Amino acid sequence: MFWALKGPNFNGNQFARQALELGAAFVVVDEETGIRDGRILKVKEGLRDLQKLAHHHRLVWGKEVIGICGSNGKTTTKELISRALSTEKNVFSTPGNLNNHIGVPLSLLLLRPEHDIAVIEMGANHTHEIEDLCYIAEPNAGLITNIGKDHLEGFKTVKNTANANGELFDFLHDNLGTAFINTSDEWNLVLQSKIQKRFAFPKSGDNAEIQMLASDFFLRIAYKGETATTKLTGKYNFNNLATALAVSSFYKIDPKKALDAVASYEPSNNRSQIVKTEKNTVISDAYNANPSSIMAALENLLEAKADNKIAILGDMLELGKDSTKEHAALGEWAKNYPQIQFIVAGKEMKAFHSKYPSSTYFELKDDLHQYADQLKPEGALILLKGSRGMKLETLLAYL
Repeated sequence: MFWALKGPNFNGNQFARQALELGAAFVVVDEETGIRDGRILKVKEGLRDLQKLAHHHRLVWGKEVIGICGSNGKTTTKELISRALSTEKNVFSTPGNLNNHIGVPLSLLLLRPEHDIAVIEMGANHTHEIEDLCYIAEPNAGLITNIGKDHLEGFKTVKNTANANGELFDFLHDNLGTAFINTSDEWNLVLQSKIQKRFAFPKSGDNAEIQMLASDFFLRIAYKGETATTKLTGKYNFNNLATALAVSSFYKIDPKKALDAVASYEPSNNRSQIVKTEKNTVISDAYNANPSSIMAALENLLEAKADNKIAILGDMLELGKDSTKEHAALGEWAKNYPQIQFIVAGKEMKAFHSKYPSSTYFELKDDLHQYADQLKPEGALILLKGSRGMKLETLLAYL
């Protein structure tokens, strides 16, 4: 079935005839196409009706849905939860990061009778988006990874970001769902007031206790009498691991199976991915960046045991009017840590360089490629961090 959707730069209705010629069983349109064919199904509004169909399919499927939202770590947390639950259940989880008003419906339509539980990622850059996604997915349980300075262009303030993600808790409250509350996260503690049914972690006295034993590079954690060294780096990933283990505890998964599952998870797709090149170790965390996540990654680099540390940073996008201020603040912070060599690129990073002139700055990423090729670092621990639009992972070939 070909479903015609419309956006600012495309109109799927224009491809109706081509879809039929390529063998589509049905073509769903919301405009007149002039095609007289029983396989053409006309609806009032393509996107809205796709969402309605996905909602109907979710209700017919009728099992447990866990919703995940928050500023940072959604995809990693989703993968870890899926790993832990999959040791005893048939788990469906959002493919990739299909987490918006189109991606969530498409994900739900992939649910099959054999699935026991679904882990659905939800993203937003404006208020009421999480609310809308909840009405489509109808989660029975859910969590907010954290609240940071993401999508400030749309949200304007961190408080607005928190309230927007808190729409998940509003839905769970109204429908007697369970919220997983990270008691070590400030905004989780604020937003939990919206919830009646809570499952708390990771501190002593919470429903599930998880401990971080070491974080000199790879995290080592303890859970229900068992310990494991994971393949994740950075204290910020402890919350992702703890969340997955807390969710597994709620669903009565064997603790050792759950711990082994999350410990074996190896990040990919440039999300805290450890890449061993011929000459260096690279933390490729270049899938996305905002002021909160970039600071967490830099603090991890500071703590890591290495003699030669390099941070290659690209623009943080979608910060709106706060962009210059946030990039400048990052440069102001960075100049206190000369043990890290800072190389920055992008128009927005000019504000970073203005506060920290000792950093190496390139407006164009192509110039950064040439510099990395000339630099030829050896034995270095290198952090790659920038927004998706910067695509800093292309530098791996030069490192």
